[in-house]
Amino acid sequence: MKTLSISIAAAMLAAAVVAADAVEGKTPSFRYGGDIRLRQELWDDIPIPTEEPIVTRNGYSNTYRLRSRVFAAYDFAEWMTANVRFTHMFYETVSGPKSFKWPDELSLDNANLEFRDLTGEGSKLVVGRQDIFLGSGRLIFEGTALDAARTTFFDGILLHQPIAEDFSADLFAVYDKDEDKLAIGHVHRQLRGYSPSVDGRDEAGAGIFLNGKLFEGALPGSIYYIWKHETSARAADGTEVENNDIHTLGLLARPKFSDNVKGEFEYARQFNPADDDGIDATLAFAGLTFTIPENEHLLFLPGNPAMDFGLDCTYLSGDDPDTTRNEAFNPLFARYPFISELMIYCFDTEGAGNWNNVIHPRAKASVRHAGHEVLLAAGPVYAEERNGAGGGHNRGWLYTAQYSFPLFSGFENGRGKTAGLLLLELFDPGDYYLSDELSYFFRWQISVAF
Repeated sequence: MKTLSISIAAAMLAAAVVAADAVEGKTPSFRYGGDIRLRQELWDDIPIPTEEPIVTRNGYSNTYRLRSRVFAAYDFAEWMTANVRFTHMFYETVSGPKSFKWPDELSLDNANLEFRDLTGEGSKLVVGRQDIFLGSGRLIFEGTALDAARTTFFDGILLHQPIAEDFSADLFAVYDKDEDKLAIGHVHRQLRGYSPSVDGRDEAGAGIFLNGKLFEGALPGSIYYIWKHETSARAADGTEVENNDIHTLGLLARPKFSDNVKGEFEYARQFNPADDDGIDATLAFAGLTFTIPENEHLLFLPGNPAMDFGLDCTYLSGDDPDTTRNEAFNPLFARYPFISELMIYCFDTEGAGNWNNVIHPRAKASVRHAGHEVLLAAGPVYAEERNGAGGGHNRGWLYTAQYSFPLFSGFENGRGKTAGLLLLELFDPGDYYLSDELSYFFRWQISVAF
């Protein structure tokens, strides 16, 4: 499989301009905008499963991140749109790892053509560099795992195809280079792979999600297949890292038990049919959420806000050292903090966002009103395999508090509202680690769209 060339996309864009000029009675429309996101992140004493050091990145970190993006979209016709987006981000590090210093590089993180209704009403085909989110996001969301919250893009093709009433298919194919050759600057930043010490590990993949509704729409969900290929590469010490193929079959269901009670269940198995002693890994998720709409409860809260209460559990298998198979779950294209911002740093020694060997039941509650939302969650985290330096199954207890709120009411555009966010996570490590210090992760964030 060859990399989808943006130069080809540019040629397609030029051809589309000519084609659009020939469309009678159609006035092309042009849209543009952008957003700026300012963050400060502070964290300390986040444990890792090694004997030395016992916490990641020398402990304390204090960093400001400023990301700016501009986008433009051009409608050539009712059925065709070109999209482009540029992204820039840099750090100002007070204490901790130093990277992304000014002026850094300018990234072309979206450049695609979008075709609508070509293969039937409601169909959409996107060709080029794009963000892709499929299913629950636990397997398909993050295309640039080593890019530190700057970009998430994939280079590829995505097709959404309605098939019948309440039934559709999403198909995708991607080939993502380890380094972005289109970036403007001389940073040579790695975007993929599991470790900065392994250079040149590209990622490819393809898959299909069959989406439908059963039992009169009460059980929407998806059946999916995903193939991922990680190319061979050379580590910093000169050793060769072999290529890797992972096949994943899964089921996602989102039943609606009543107007107030909804569930989510996901189960996926990973394997490699070309290798008898290869991959045998599992993802499982189960959750229930009870919702109280606005003005339908008796609690004395200003504005009678909507409220959610939920219980869920995430299971990601770990590798059993006593077998010749690899039972560690591979998060594929979802190496981002979908479990926890704090805990993603607990995997520093195992690869960025390499979620595996996790069992995490939790309780959560949220309150929502007029764009404001407070979320609280707490639960223990266990390791299926006792491969940490502490020798135990107990990773620790994780606590989360998050408050998101609107800014400048009424000031928004097509990319989303202007908003703020406060996030605090606490982690009390257990006997899986050697560290027994309470760790924390704190972020404040302001996003302005224009």
